[in-house]
Amino acid sequence: MKKVPILLLLVFEVFYGYSQEKYTLKQCIDLANINSPLATQIPLIEQNATLQKKILNAGYLPQSSLGGTATWQSEVTSLPISIPGMSVPTPPQDQYKATIDVVQNIWDGGLTSGQKNMAQSLAKVESQKVAVDLYQIKDQVSALFFGILLSEKLLENTQLVMDELVGKIEKVKASVQNGVAMKSSLLQLEAKFLDLKQQNTEAQLRKQSAVEALSILTGKSISVNDQFFSEENISLSSNEIRRPELVWFDNQSELQNINSNLVRSKNLPKISLFGTGGYGKPGLNFLASDFKTYFIGGVQLKVPLSYLYAGSQKNEIEQFSVNRKKIESQKQAFLLASNVKLANQKAELERLSSILETDKKLVEIRSEIKKTADAQLTNGVISASDYITEVNNEILARQTLAIHQVQYLQAKVNLKVITGEDF
Repeated sequence: MKKVPILLLLVFEVFYGYSQEKYTLKQCIDLANINSPLATQIPLIEQNATLQKKILNAGYLPQSSLGGTATWQSEVTSLPISIPGMSVPTPPQDQYKATIDVVQNIWDGGLTSGQKNMAQSLAKVESQKVAVDLYQIKDQVSALFFGILLSEKLLENTQLVMDELVGKIEKVKASVQNGVAMKSSLLQLEAKFLDLKQQNTEAQLRKQSAVEALSILTGKSISVNDQFFSEENISLSSNEIRRPELVWFDNQSELQNINSNLVRSKNLPKISLFGTGGYGKPGLNFLASDFKTYFIGGVQLKVPLSYLYAGSQKNEIEQFSVNRKKIESQKQAFLLASNVKLANQKAELERLSSILETDKKLVEIRSEIKKTADAQLTNGVISASDYITEVNNEILARQTLAIHQVQYLQAKVNLKVITGEDF
C-alpha cells in the first residue's frame, strides 16, 4: 500500500523537476524589453513618419480647388461720355463666377524634401528616446535578479546551519534526559534554531517578492522554484561609453541641422504653374452680359523678401546652432558622469575581488572553530551559549561571503550597463 504514494511522489518530483524554467539575466532583460509597453511605441513612431511623408509627397501633385461667387454691385464701370450712333455696353450689376483653380509646383526650393527629412529625423529622435527609456529596464531587472540570487544564497546558508542544529539539539536533548546536560543548554539551541528559521522565512519572502516583481516586468509566469543563473565569465571588452543616450544626442543634433536647411529652403524662390477655368457672367470680357466659359493659365514666381530686412533667417539658423551647442553640452555632461560611474564601479569591482578570497578563508576558519566548539559542547567543555556564539560567527562569515559574491557579479554587470556593452 505504501508503494502507491511513493510512486506518485516520484512522478510528481520528476514532473516538477522538468517544469522548472531556467533563467539568465540576459533572458530576463530581453523578456522585460519585449513586455514593456514602451516597445510598442517604436512601430507607431515609424508608422507616423511614413504617413507624414505620404502627406508631404502629395505636395508634388497638382493642387486644385473649386470656387464660386455671386455678387451684385450698386455701380459698374461706364464711360462718362456718349458717342453719337454708338452704344457703349456696361458690365452687369449682378455677376456670377464658378471656377476651378489648379497649381502645379515646379520648384519649391527643396522645402518639401526638407520637410520629409525633418519627419524622418524626428522619428529617429523619438525612437531613440524610447530606446533610452527601455535601457533603464536593465537596472530594474538586474536589481531584482541579483536580489533573488542573494536570497537563494542566504537560504542555502541558513538551511545548512539549521540541518546541523537539528542533529545537535537531538544529542543535547538525550544528554538532558540522561542528566549530563542542563535544560538551559537545550533551550538556547532551540532558540537559535527558531532564530535561523525566522531568517530563512524572511529570505524566502524577499525572494518571492523579487520573483513576483520580475514576473510583472517580464510578463512571464516565473516561479520561486525556477532556477536563476548569472553568467560568471562577464568581462568588459572596452572602456568606451556606447550608451543609447549618445545616439539620442547625435540624432537631436542632426535634427537641428535639418531644421537649419529647412529655413534656407523656406526663403528660396518658388516657381509653379497655375491655371483657372471658369464659367460666369461676365466672362473675361467684363463688358459682356451673358454667361461665358473662360481659362487663364501661366507661370508664377514667388521670391520671399521679408527675411532679408527682418533677419528672420539668420536668427532662426542661429537659434538652431545654439540648440546644437546645448545638445553637445548635455552629451559631454553625460559622458563625464558615465566615466565617473565607470571609475567608481571598477574600484568597487577590485575591492570585492580582493576581499572575496579573505571571505572564503574566514568561512573555512569559522567552520573549523564551530566544529571544535561542537565537540567541546558534546564533551561539556563549553556551554551552549559559547557554542551558539561560534554558530553565529560562522553564519556571519557565510552571509558576508554570499553578499560579496553576489555584489561581485552585479558589479560586473553594472560595468556593462554603464558602458552600454551587450552581455
